[in-house]
Amino acid sequence: MSRVKTVSRSMLGSSANASPKLCRTIVAFHGNAGNIGARIPIIDIFVKRLNSNFFIVDYRGYGNSEGTPSEEGLKLDAEATFDYLMNREDVNKERIYLMGSSLGGAVAVQLAMKQGENVAGVILENTFTSIGDMVDQLMPMVATFKSLIQRIFYPTIDRIPKVTSPILFIRGMKDEIVPKDHSQRLFEASKSARFKQMYECPEGNHNETWRIGGEEYIAALRAFFIKCEANKNNDQ
Repeated sequence: MSRVKTVSRSMLGSSANASPKLCRTIVAFHGNAGNIGARIPIIDIFVKRLNSNFFIVDYRGYGNSEGTPSEEGLKLDAEATFDYLMNREDVNKERIYLMGSSLGGAVAVQLAMKQGENVAGVILENTFTSIGDMVDQLMPMVATFKSLIQRIFYPTIDRIPKVTSPILFIRGMKDEIVPKDHSQRLFEASKSARFKQMYECPEGNHNETWRIGGEEYIAALRAFFIKCEANKNNDQ
């Protein structure tokens, strides 16, 4: 376990691999529900099947992390995590990827927008376009009053055109929380990405697309990593 200090709070992250600098590093931002303990099976996939370091963050107010979550607070947590990894001697700085699921996708996009070429690639799984769009589609009776009550926004649809790193979109076609057209809209809006790919899991739901997709899910990730790293080598 590693403890990472933010401006005013701290959080926990964990990583695992026998030879960290020889491997790519995935910085993972999870969704709103649960904490890093619930992500152990997917950590296992990245470490054992994809030979990657996996650094996963519990935002402030989640798990053992101190503080109260907020949109600005999660942004600071993400930035502190990235700075921490950039200062570690055992991390290959050319192979740092961001991964975000649901809410974590919004956090990852905001970080990728700031970090630019420092990010080898971005993986977005079942991510929404914005909180406002979620309210409009899932709670139409509330949508009329959202300007009066909304306190978090995450306008990912407006931010993703500024992301230049390659992006892999993963969407479960039976997502019961985020409407599946959100990933498609984000895909279309990501006009500055070096390249972009979409993996669709026909039976995938919101939280277990990784499990339902199985070998196809792993193959999509592996293909994305290979293309990212081939392009990076060609640019050098």
